[in-house]
Amino acid sequence: MAGCAVFSQGDVGINIMTKTAKLLFLLFFVIISCNKKQSETETEQQVFDEVFLQVVNKTYIDKRLYTHIPRKGEENDSAFLAVERELKKDTAELVVAVEKTRKIDLNKFTNPKFIFKDFAELPKKIELENWSEKYKKFIGVMSFSKIKFDAKKENGTLNVSYDCGGKCGLGYKVYLKKEKGKWKVVKIEKTWIS
Repeated sequence: MAGCAVFSQGDVGINIMTKTAKLLFLLFFVIISCNKKQSETETEQQVFDEVFLQVVNKTYIDKRLYTHIPRKGEENDSAFLAVERELKKDTAELVVAVEKTRKIDLNKFTNPKFIFKDFAELPKKIELENWSEKYKKFIGVMSFSKIKFDAKKENGTLNVSYDCGGKCGLGYKVYLKKEKGKWKVVKIEKTWIS
């Protein structure tokens, strides 16, 4: 029997048990990793839901005012100024289209100040005139990135885009902080303007 390996039943049993243990350990590690990933996604969604209205309220621009620019000589025109005053007072039921680049249940955020609509509701047009025609209080389109957290999940940032037409828009970086168990907006930086 030269050159042949001889295994006893005990050797084969140990080898199978070792492979089974390795496989179970690997499977356990994969399951734990998946649960952690899901947990991070759920945490990010929960924080986003908590700060959504704060972020919108601190970054929205009323398209009606932002694009209400006086022509030469109209700066002090009483009719122009009257329209501007009325628009500034008109702050209830403002329609915000939200580009769903992430999971957002818009119905749970509707309140006396804002009515949120899915941007996919109407065909995309560069100047957004279809939105202004359908909704007289349409103020623009907003989109939101995922939140990036620090290692301790005590601070985070997200990017917000506001679009009011072809060459009309703003971008922001929003800084979040967890204080006393609640998330809040602590700082906003403008990152771009069009």
